[in-house]
Amino acid sequence: MDFLYLELEPHFATRALWHLIRAHLITNNNTMKRTGKEWGPGVIACIIFSLLSLTCQAQDDDRLQIDPTAEIHPTAVLDGDITVGAYTRVGAGTVLTGRVIVGHHTLIQCNVTVRGKVRIGNYTHVYDNVCIEGGRPAKLWSSEAEEPDQAIIGDYCWVNHGATMHGTRMANRSAVNLNTACDYNTRLGEGAVLANGSATHINQVIPANCFAQGVPAVVMKENITDKDRAEYFGVIPEIWARSSGDYWESQKKKKMEEAEEGEN
Repeated sequence: MDFLYLELEPHFATRALWHLIRAHLITNNNTMKRTGKEWGPGVIACIIFSLLSLTCQAQDDDRLQIDPTAEIHPTAVLDGDITVGAYTRVGAGTVLTGRVIVGHHTLIQCNVTVRGKVRIGNYTHVYDNVCIEGGRPAKLWSSEAEEPDQAIIGDYCWVNHGATMHGTRMANRSAVNLNTACDYNTRLGEGAVLANGSATHINQVIPANCFAQGVPAVVMKENITDKDRAEYFGVIPEIWARSSGDYWESQKKKKMEEAEEGEN
């Protein structure tokens, strides 16, 4: 079950056991020093569980598929089956955990949490302090979902600062603005917009090219155009995402060329 993916990871248990044994050995070591007893078995146990821990880390590395042109900030945490596409950037303090696929030329900014089974498309922007989770399983415990929720963010999408999304699907070119909240199984059609501070209810659909606002959100305008988007956002999200993705590609290529010249 995807929603239990993290809780059932076996190497987490190994690491936890290692830390418990390490703490126990440190305590026992202090006692042994006072009594003059040997603690050879404890050293052996330390070595064994250290090797196990290193093996688990190697397994983690094998499960990461990071394109060599992607940029991952040193403080970002990638844990699980994680795929990051070409010329994508993952910012400081961001956590990708579970089964996460991120496409190419996508920007994931600082302190973003993406958890569970999530797919993020190409040329998409996810800004600071966003939380995206996979959603509910189908008909398990108290879940009313007929099918498992899907967390899928399409291409050229815009997820602005502070948005929270539970099992939400965003079609291409759709956008959720500042501090929005998308409850389970929210679906935004292509080009749809959820306004600042708005919140959807469970299973809500915002049709394609509609502008929705309020708590709960209601459609305020249909058949919006790029002119409407520019007036509301101050930019056209699709063009901004595409242009900045191409910009970071050019910057990455420049860095790679400079590095090659330095080696020569």
